[in-house]
Amino acid sequence: MRVRSLVVVTVLAAALASVFGLACGASAFDSQSKVKSVRMFGVRPDKPYAKPGETVTLEVLSADGRRDKPRPLKIFWIPIVCVNPRDDLYYLCFLPSQTSDGGSVDGGARLVPPFPPDGGAPPDGGAPVGAGGLSSIPVGIDLSPFLPEGPTFSFQMPDEIIQPRAGMSPYGLAIVFNIACAGQVRLAERVGNAPQQVPIQCTDEEGVPLSPDDYVIGINRVYAYDDRTNTNPVVERVTLDGVDVDIDAGITVDRCVADRRSDCKPVKIDVKVSDSSWEANPAPGAAADQREQIWVTYYSDLGDFQDEARLLFDSTSGRISESDVEFRPPYAPSEGTIWAVVHDNRAGAAFVVLPLHVK
Repeated sequence: MRVRSLVVVTVLAAALASVFGLACGASAFDSQSKVKSVRMFGVRPDKPYAKPGETVTLEVLSADGRRDKPRPLKIFWIPIVCVNPRDDLYYLCFLPSQTSDGGSVDGGARLVPPFPPDGGAPPDGGAPVGAGGLSSIPVGIDLSPFLPEGPTFSFQMPDEIIQPRAGMSPYGLAIVFNIACAGQVRLAERVGNAPQQVPIQCTDEEGVPLSPDDYVIGINRVYAYDDRTNTNPVVERVTLDGVDVDIDAGITVDRCVADRRSDCKPVKIDVKVSDSSWEANPAPGAAADQREQIWVTYYSDLGDFQDEARLLFDSTSGRISESDVEFRPPYAPSEGTIWAVVHDNRAGAAFVVLPLHVK
């Protein structure tokens, strides 16, 4: 199965390293900021760190940048929450025997146990999926009529999710899979020896897999602690060349008139996050004054950014004084969108959707 990209909500340091590499200057990944296909920019949990028994709501920021759209884009959720897979490996969620606490739990939605083998309608009063978890979903049928759909999904953290961890504080992990798909959703047979594959497909009406431009699979992690909390960053304002803008109205820029793209006059865009968003990060072994790292990643369906990401708050020195990015408008007058996703390194996120007017 071809997976164009994975949207991972995580707190792993390795993910941060890649982001800060982008923030330092132009890179081989600059094209990731250009939106020309189905994209899922991020998933924001209302509780980045939850407690056992709490309800968590996940919200997607997505876009459809395809030029041709024979089928509409929809967001589907696999409503079976995978709890504490062995070694926190997401791909073991499809092998319940490999989970450390017995497998998956119902995510709060009502499904048919099992799914209709012929793709037919569910019986009245469908019940939650049982102990079979993700492995109980049959392959090859169109699951779309039976899946929760829309930009949000809620589930309850199991009461016993928190487990002892060797060399670190106890915690629990819940993993939720979703897919932005301009077609039908099916589970596929696992093939080959690549363990990292997620056997979720986006297909046409005949079951033929669609182009990677037509879908994105999301792997969304939410952590549970008894003694830690985290809130999402708060965006206070957006600036254009140092001047505050109305986010709802967006920004207006002149089109490029230079012969060479590199000579196009850029504008500077910045996202300002509140000081209170820079929360303490009480990681084991960290310095007493250690705090979160906060950064922003930009995307647009018009023009291009010199850098697609910028560090906003350093873990020790605080707010970065120069955090703006240069944006070069396109040649033609047009209407588009800029998306900005603010992250902290403990799974918090904030979204900005900025209308773009090129005159």
